Amino acid sequence: MIMVGLGGTEIGVAQADTLNSDSYIIQFGNFNMTAGEKSSASYNLTDTVGQTAAGPFGTYGSTNYFIGSGFQYIYQIGTFSFAVSDLSMDLGTLTPNTHKTDNHTLTISTRGGGGYTVYAFEEKPLTLLSGSATIADVTCDTSACDETVADIWTNTSVTGFGFNMTGTSIPADFVDSTYFRQFANRSGAETMQVVMSSSNIADSEQSTVTYKAGASGQQDAGTYQTAVVFVAVPGY
Repeated sequence: MIMVGLGGTEIGVAQADTLNSDSYIIQFGNFNMTAGEKSSASYNLTDTVGQTAAGPFGTYGSTNYFIGSGFQYIYQIGTFSFAVSDLSMDLGTLTPNTHKTDNHTLTISTRGGGGYTVYAFEEKPLTLLSGSATIADVTCDTSACDETVADIWTNTSVTGFGFNMTGTSIPADFVDSTYFRQFANRSGAETMQVVMSSSNIADSEQSTVTYKAGASGQQDAGTYQTAVVFVAVPGY
């Protein structure tokens, strides 16, 4: 520690140390002016102020050493992860003038500065397992929704299959829980559509996908099924 004074009055303090091992020596390593975590309702911030030699030194994971000094090199890049809470959705028995729903949660984390995008598509419309009959993708109450835009679907006499999104970083056309879209139909050569996206780092961001179906009294009886595929892509 070096103390500088004038006339018996301390006017400044500088702190430094020498750090060493068998493979390195750091001279005058300082203790910074300030460092730590700050947050409010709208942001989280970590900082290091006053570092004289900021940067990464060595190789992370090396058997010798790695130093992440100053700035925010000290924070290692985490892994990209994407999870679906339930892989089997069951809409039960469909009867005329009723809608049946089921839902699951998508959770995504990514440390890349470029954020992420999650796409979705269906392999085909809901199709009878023992035949070729289908439940068509919904067009909503006023025939205004498709795979690219959501619209209101509350009229139980309107049949079809569709989905709603609520939660973080979802498309703006999902205004509330009454707005539904079709899934892009891969068998019909439709392009998969974005269902979550962000340009920021994500830490366990979540959204809920609600599936809904309704059938008419003329629908062939039996079990209907399709596969919905989610594709999560990190940004760089």
